[in-house]
Amino acid sequence: MKLNIFSTLLICILFSLTANAQETISDHIDAEKTEVKKDTFNVYGNCGMCERRIEGAAKKIEGVEMADWDMMTWKMIVSYDPLKTSLDEIKQTIADVGYDSKTHRAKDEIYNMLPGCCKYKRPE
Repeated sequence: MKLNIFSTLLICILFSLTANAQETISDHIDAEKTEVKKDTFNVYGNCGMCERRIEGAAKKIEGVEMADWDMMTWKMIVSYDPLKTSLDEIKQTIADVGYDSKTHRAKDEIYNMLPGCCKYKRPE
């Protein structure tokens, strides 16, 4: 009698684990279906400190998978999940730490707080 109860309990546990594993695999497959978007745009800046601040601001946004800014070309490359964030939000977040793009301008008071080496010539 105890053996039958133990066997039944063991079978129930195994079925439960199998169902849970299938659900986890299904969730993982659904997550992989999300298409990552990649965009390139200009962000103005001067130095390595600018690079750390610009990339750091972008990487803090949920959904941003990669952010790389080149100080020689002012090109920012971002890869992000468009279901979690947008290019507009990324540009605005960068502007909020003091760096202009062609479509988003940092507030003057934020720009003026940047270290001297980071003060780039602002576009009109």
